[in-house]
Amino acid sequence: MFTRADKILIISLIVISAASYPALKYLSQGGSFLEVEVEGETMTVVRMDQDQDITVEGRLGTTIIRIDENGARFIKSPCVDKKCIKSAPIEDAGEIAVCVPNRVMIRILGENRVKTDFISR
Repeated sequence: MFTRADKILIISLIVISAASYPALKYLSQGGSFLEVEVEGETMTVVRMDQDQDITVEGRLGTTIIRIDENGARFIKSPCVDKKCIKSAPIEDAGEIAVCVPNRVMIRILGENRVKTDFISR
């Protein structure tokens, strides 16, 4: 079914794709600061280099955000579905996590060496 040229092309594309992932990871540096917004208003901006918990009051109640070596993530929220808690930590500049029912958003501030979007990541 496949010719020798087809097999070479497929293997080459796989190798190029696998090799490009570390390069993209290197070019996307971690952020320096975490911005916490509640209902569109910036509540605080903190450094990402210190492990800490941040407590903010949202529309439904208290939300706790944890910063550690893995990045920043929601660890407690009064929302019903808890999707914000189940999501992965954010760690690279430009990444955002949101607890929509409680109207709390966290954003990593910093400078990306390369602009990437969610599709290319």
